[in-house]
Amino acid sequence: MRALLPTTVVALFAATTFNVHADTLKNETEVRQLADKVMAAAGKGQTDDAYAAMTPYTLTDVNTLDRARLGARTSRMQLEQYIGGSVGYEFIRSEKVGESLLKLVYIEKAEKQAIPWQFIFYRTSSGWALSNFSNGDNINSLFTR
Repeated sequence: MRALLPTTVVALFAATTFNVHADTLKNETEVRQLADKVMAAAGKGQTDDAYAAMTPYTLTDVNTLDRARLGARTSRMQLEQYIGGSVGYEFIRSEKVGESLLKLVYIEKAEKQAIPWQFIFYRTSSGWALSNFSNGDNINSLFTR
């Protein structure tokens, strides 16, 4: 099957991309509220608003995130031809590894297809920050093996 949406991934482990001034979230409730806000915008097809909501909390360089946002906007326009517009979102699950990593998994609902979104938050010394996120067409990633 031909991929409908190239996976958008912002990996934030290279030292040159860290944003040492990222805002942080106090607790896991605030983390979930931020991810819900991002997904509410994505679920309305508002890619720029989704990226804007997460920008202050990401550990990546703002320029890197902006390039990802532009790529996602272009992909979104192409994708809507095949799967229709966004009609909402759904929280799928959370997974915590140790005390420092938290992954939240969602789907963006489109008229004909679900788009998985995953957020990984890292607990820094000052609070939780967005370490990594991805979205794309790998529906299999939602199922446990």
